[in-house]
Amino acid sequence: MKFIIVLTLSLAQLYGLIDCVEYTDCGSVDGRVTAIAVAGCGPGDEYCQLKGGKKASIDVKFISNVDTDKLTLVLIGYLGGSEVWSLKKDACGGEYNVKCPLKKGSHNEMKIAMDVPDIPLDIKVEIAVDLLDTSGQHMFCQRFPAEIHP
Repeated sequence: MKFIIVLTLSLAQLYGLIDCVEYTDCGSVDGRVTAIAVAGCGPGDEYCQLKGGKKASIDVKFISNVDTDKLTLVLIGYLGGSEVWSLKKDACGGEYNVKCPLKKGSHNEMKIAMDVPDIPLDIKVEIAVDLLDTSGQHMFCQRFPAEIHP
């Protein structure tokens, strides 16, 4: 019986009967994302569900295609295609579980605890998670839709 339920859900997902949050590459050049997970995103969700005033956990696994001594994390929130908030921080040093320098071909995992803006009403946004290397190129860039709740 369990097999039939799993098979049915898998086929429904395969044929688009169940909506899921769609992660979109927004310009990865010097790296490749192998996995991304955002707390509040699950099977059947069209938007990641985030709580205003709290932290959202974003976990990105990636492979570096270059040697780099420096990484800069850029988080951007978009509303209707316009940037409404952003954060830019040094990503080396361990705060995000990444230690510089990175070597070409290295497998890495970045763990981000993003502050979700505290807002008085439900709002749908798009969030970009961008990691820049020493040369300013996108190690990776991923965008996803989110709905922020008060």
